[in-house]
Amino acid sequence: MMAARAARAASGGSGTALRRSAAPLLAPGLLWISVVYVIPGALILVYSFLTPKLGGGVVWQATLDSWEEIVARGRRSDAGWGTVGAAALRGIATAAVAAVPTVAAARYLGRRISRGLGFAALLGALAAVNHLASAYNNYTAVFARSVVWSLWATVVCICLALPLAVFISSRSSPVTKNALLIAVMVSFWTSMLVRTYAIRFLLANTGPLNNLIEALGLDRVVFLNTRFAVILGLVYTALPFMILPLYAATERVERAQMEAARDLGARPPQVFADVFVPMVRPGLTVGVVMVFVLSVSQYLVPTLLGGGKTNMIANLLELQFGEAFNWPLGAAVAALFSVVTFAGLYLTVGRRDQEELL
Repeated sequence: MMAARAARAASGGSGTALRRSAAPLLAPGLLWISVVYVIPGALILVYSFLTPKLGGGVVWQATLDSWEEIVARGRRSDAGWGTVGAAALRGIATAAVAAVPTVAAARYLGRRISRGLGFAALLGALAAVNHLASAYNNYTAVFARSVVWSLWATVVCICLALPLAVFISSRSSPVTKNALLIAVMVSFWTSMLVRTYAIRFLLANTGPLNNLIEALGLDRVVFLNTRFAVILGLVYTALPFMILPLYAATERVERAQMEAARDLGARPPQVFADVFVPMVRPGLTVGVVMVFVLSVSQYLVPTLLGGGKTNMIANLLELQFGEAFNWPLGAAVAALFSVVTFAGLYLTVGRRDQEELL
């Protein structure tokens, strides 16, 4: 007992000494974070409880008008209880349709059926929220729309990036592998504005895609200023941020464990779900965080591809601070946006402090 206490005391003393020696090294970084992030964040939170000033700025008079306006219904909203019921029915229908393959996959992989049902319920909830976000014309709807669209973009990026990362990492030739990685990173060498305009040109009513559709004898399709165009733009701009972490994770996958699982009788889906996915989970987590945060804060994509009809959070911030000169309302939107971002980060990586993410 005395030896254990002595060991704990010694370890505590060494930990204290280590923290003291590291304090001078951490001080510049902590000071920079405080000046650039903490102090402006606190100022934004304070501004959200003040009164707007004509022409921009704030009047130092406390009020909750900005937060009440965020949760208000919206003057041009045509939503009512019928819309809520339609959203509920759509969510239930989506969950019912998704339950069939998810439950079948859970049984095939030897997992609990409740996991498949939970995933189907999550898809139904996203469908219901997406329907409500398209009907309600208020700030809460914009937040819901931004989160749902960013989640869909993240899912699409996972589906596209995982096979490509496995393909790149499985190349035996270093030259081929490096060439493929350069092809992934070449998009970073071009301005995001130029890339977004390229997508806009591709989806235009007189663009190459519609010309091809017309050449096939079909009617032209309106792609721009739609939900499809915005989600496509989100996927296009964020896809490399999913590919690179997944590639780094697949490079460290131990093929011997997968071969051992096959030798023990595991079927390919079981090898993928029980052996491969746990080994690439750190890279998958990093990719999900990066893609979601980049997508939910996008400004160019909804502006150029959505045409102002599909605003997201960043568009609200620009509108309130730029055109409306309502700084307290913009500060409230920014504060709520920070809460959404930090909540997503905590749910994704906050409880994985023991997991190696790099």
